[in-house]
Amino acid sequence: MEKILLVDDDEMNRMVIEMVLSEVGYKVVSASSGEEGIALLSDARFDLLLLGFGMAGMDGLETLERIREKPEISEIKTVFLMSASQMADTTEALRLGAIDFIKKPALPGPLIGTVRHALLTQDRESVLAVDDEPMQLMATEELFGIRYRLRCASSGAEALEEIKREKPDLILLDYHMPEMNGLEVLRRVHKIEGCENLPVVFLTAIDDVDMEAEIFKAGAMDFISKPFVMQVALQRIRRVLELKHLQDSLQDEVNRKTRALQESNQKIKKLSNQVIRALAGAIDAKDSYTNGHSIRVAEYAREIARRLGKSSMELAEVYNIALLHDVGKIGIPITIINKPGKLSEEEYQIIKSHTLTGYEILKAISEMPELSIGARWHHERFDGSGYPDGMMGADIPEVARIICVADCYDAMSSDRSYRKALPQSIVREEIERGKGTQFDPRIAEVMLQMIDDDKSYKMNGSRGQVVLNE
Repeated sequence: MEKILLVDDDEMNRMVIEMVLSEVGYKVVSASSGEEGIALLSDARFDLLLLGFGMAGMDGLETLERIREKPEISEIKTVFLMSASQMADTTEALRLGAIDFIKKPALPGPLIGTVRHALLTQDRESVLAVDDEPMQLMATEELFGIRYRLRCASSGAEALEEIKREKPDLILLDYHMPEMNGLEVLRRVHKIEGCENLPVVFLTAIDDVDMEAEIFKAGAMDFISKPFVMQVALQRIRRVLELKHLQDSLQDEVNRKTRALQESNQKIKKLSNQVIRALAGAIDAKDSYTNGHSIRVAEYAREIARRLGKSSMELAEVYNIALLHDVGKIGIPITIINKPGKLSEEEYQIIKSHTLTGYEILKAISEMPELSIGARWHHERFDGSGYPDGMMGADIPEVARIICVADCYDAMSSDRSYRKALPQSIVREEIERGKGTQFDPRIAEVMLQMIDDDKSYKMNGSRGQVVLNE
C-alpha cells in the first residue's frame, strides 16, 4: 500500500482528501503544519507528499525548501495544493521539484488522477547538460539541479562518453560549441544503441527561424532560449519528459488506463457522493435539533423532481444540490443556530448571510457549478419577497424552487429549538397557503400530493431520517 503524507492547515480540505484517497487504497497520514510534516517525514518513509501552498506560519515553499536541505528526505515526490490564484505563478514550486499541482477544493476525479500520475513518475529524472561555457553550466545547474539529477559535460566528446557510461533521461544541448557543434552531437547520440529516441532539448541564445527548423529536422524535441526564463524552461523540459515516458510505454499505459478508468469511474462517483454527504453531515452537526435535515430535504426534493418527470440523471443532480443547500451555515456561530428564543434583527441578518456564504463556497467547484444554485436561492420566494436577490417566479432556478418547498416542509415537520414538530394538517395548510406567494404553485401542489399520500405522517423529520421510494 502506497503511503501519502498530507500537509495542510485547512482542516476541511484535509478531511476530504484523506477520505477520498483512503477509499481508493492509499494510506494517508495528515499534518496541519510544515514543521509537523517535516518531523513525520523524518520519522517514516512516504511515497508522496501533498503539500498546502499558502499555509500560515511556514508556508509550502519554505517547507519544501527545508525538506530539500535534508538529505534523508530531500527526494520525496511533492504535489502542491493551491488555490486558482496561487497557480498563476508556479516558478519557485517547480524549481524546488514539485511534480504537479492540485487546485483547491480538491475533487475526487482530479485528485485521484494527479496522485496516481505522481506516484508513477520516476524519481528525479537524469538530465545531462552540455555546454562549453562554465558560467552557463553553473547557471543550468542552479536552475535545474533541485528538480533533476543533473550531470554536466563541457564538450560534445565528453557528452558522448557520459552517455555511454550512463544514459540520461534527457539532454540539454548547447547549439554553438567548438570542435563539435550541437547538431553533430545530436546525430552521434542517436547512433548510440538504445539512444535512438533519447530526447534532446537545445539551448540557444540566437533567435533564428532557419536554425530552429534545422534543430527540429535533426530530431530535437524542443529548444530553450538563453537567458532562461525559469518557469518556461522547467515547463518545457517537464513536457518533453512526460511525452517521452508516455511514448516508451504507450500501449501498456493505454491498456492500464482503460481498465483503471472503468474501475475508477464507479469509485469516483461513489466518492463524490460521499464527499457531499460528509459536508452535509458537518453542517447538520452544528444544530442538535435539525440533525439529518440536509438529507431529508434532499430526499423530499428528489421525490418532488421524480413526480415532475425528471430523468434519473436530473434526480441525482437535484439530490446533491439539495444536500448542500445549507452549507453556508458552516460560517454561522453555533450560539445563533441553536438559540431557543426569537432571533434579534442582527442575528437574523447573520442567519440570512448563509445563502451567500454557501454560494461562495460552492461556486469554487468549477467541475460541478450547479451545486451553488440551491445554496444561494433556496430562500427566494415566488412573489419576489425572498432573499438574497429578490428573484421572482420562473426567474428563480427550478431546483431552488423545489428545495424551497422541501426545506420548508422539513422545517415544519421537525422538532426545533423553539418548538416541536407541527401536526401534518397544519403543515399542509401552510403549504397550501404559500402557493403563489412563497412557493411555486406547481411544485407546492406536488408537495401537497406527497402529504396526502402520507396517511401515517411517515415524512416526519422529528422521527429521524426519512427515506422515500425512488
